[in-house]
Amino acid sequence: MPEHSTIRVRFIDANTGELVGETDVPAEQLPESFEAATSMDIGENTFEVVSAEPMTAPEFRQTGTLRIELREVEYTTVDPRELLYSLPSISDELPPIAEGSTKLGRNVLELREDDWRQVEFVALALQPAITTVFAAIERIYTEHREGYGFKALHIRKEVPAPLEGSSLTLAELRGAVGEAVTWLDGISFAGVAGLVEGGFAVKLSSGPALYGLQREGRISVLGLHHTKASAAVEGDARLLAALASKHQLSLADWCRVKQFPPSAERLQAWLSGQD
Repeated sequence: MPEHSTIRVRFIDANTGELVGETDVPAEQLPESFEAATSMDIGENTFEVVSAEPMTAPEFRQTGTLRIELREVEYTTVDPRELLYSLPSISDELPPIAEGSTKLGRNVLELREDDWRQVEFVALALQPAITTVFAAIERIYTEHREGYGFKALHIRKEVPAPLEGSSLTLAELRGAVGEAVTWLDGISFAGVAGLVEGGFAVKLSSGPALYGLQREGRISVLGLHHTKASAAVEGDARLLAALASKHQLSLADWCRVKQFPPSAERLQAWLSGQD
């Protein structure tokens, strides 16, 4: 079937569901994919794309039609001196996105960029660096707290390789978590197209997800993304404690300035939201 060089685009108001307009657009003027957060200028106004059907150029070039739901972007002027950070600390770097990858149609762990490495396992040998980070974040709380936000934040650079010295492999992790888990297709960031290069994620029986980075099977980052835990939390706490104990790791909850030893009791308290 020949591809359409012109696409009939229907614009829908995402708030009301009403048709805003309909026009023919040259295919080359449309993005290859709406997987990433996309905005469009129509007249003098800017709109964000809430959804698109189909999502990719190969699809709408075949059908010749495209339905886009839009929401107008409203800009407000804010004094920069009044802006507050919602978190006291974030990671210094984000991992790269694998070239040519997509999260469309995949079962992935989607994180906000600010969520990256906020709770993670760190080698006990790096205790001096952990202490330094905690002291810096404590200063953010004591010196820069304002209401529910912060006038400054600490960008963590002190622990670039949290599992330094560890021999933990992806194969060992697979064996440790057992079969009553759900391995996902990777990690993605909200509003960003593609999958994190070398990323992996597994949803534990009790709900939270382990995620991280690996290269040639060797794990370099192992984070824990908290979601509402279920009754299976005790078993997950035991397996995480055993893994952490074997590789001499502790769990660092950076923004809460808390560190948990490889103890099933302490990790169960964290997983269940009691610590």
